[in-house]
Amino acid sequence: MVRREVLESSGLFDEEYFLYFEEVDFCRRAKAAGWDCWYVPQSRVVHLVGQSSGVTDTKRPPKRMPQYWFDSRRRYFLKHHGAFYSAMTDLAWMAGFACWRVRRWVANKPDPDPPSFLQDFFQNSIWIKGGKL
Repeated sequence: MVRREVLESSGLFDEEYFLYFEEVDFCRRAKAAGWDCWYVPQSRVVHLVGQSSGVTDTKRPPKRMPQYWFDSRRRYFLKHHGAFYSAMTDLAWMAGFACWRVRRWVANKPDPDPPSFLQDFFQNSIWIKGGKL
């Protein structure tokens, strides 16, 4: 739930996001405009992560992450943190994910990750796509 005054002072949702990261962007702008984001532990919300895009359907083999996930993530970090920070977060994410993949392989654990996730992430990183919105 959002007060009208919050929308008036921080702006509407950024239409350049298709899906993913738009709520994080909005909350960050609301906070910058002086509003608080509240957490109410008594409330209960069911969030079916990935259901609208089908990326978390457990009854089928995993699908590749949609392009708009990468675009939205890159947009958020560039918009709020700049090119250097975005490059460092991309590098940290790729290193961490690669370590996780090796650990899972050594432990002989199943692979629930989307196909080609690391390669797709790299292809959509600031290192390849550059530092412009």
